[in-house]
Amino acid sequence: MVLHIDSSTPQYFKNLESVLLEIGTELVPFYFSERGKLNGKKLIIKLEDVSPEQASRFVGCTAYLPNEMLPKQAEGFYDKAIVGYSVSANDLTIGAILEVIENSSQNLFVVEGEEREYLIPAVEAFIQNVNHDEKIVYLDLPEGLLEL
Repeated sequence: MVLHIDSSTPQYFKNLESVLLEIGTELVPFYFSERGKLNGKKLIIKLEDVSPEQASRFVGCTAYLPNEMLPKQAEGFYDKAIVGYSVSANDLTIGAILEVIENSSQNLFVVEGEEREYLIPAVEAFIQNVNHDEKIVYLDLPEGLLEL
């Protein structure tokens, strides 16, 4: 099977050993018996105790990972995992992350404020802290950035 990794940092997932597949309304754990080389955002896998014929029924299923398997924030993991988090910049809540735009130079947070949307570079220099428990991203932004 081919596992498509929907992340701007697929290299963090090259050594996966298992996934949770959404089958109906349930998440079912599957372990890999074989794992190929990561090719871009695609990882070729063979599921343990699943024949190729049986595997065809999993085509199109969404795969999930437990949160503890995600890279730590210090590793620069600021992509789709934080969509929906609130953004606090310079002690003001400015909105929620709607999307993370993936660029080759740097990712951008699309933040929906009360009156407008903001595009904020997702760079280490601006990110003070990410509180995953409270789902808040704390930023220290240069003066005037939110007026652009």
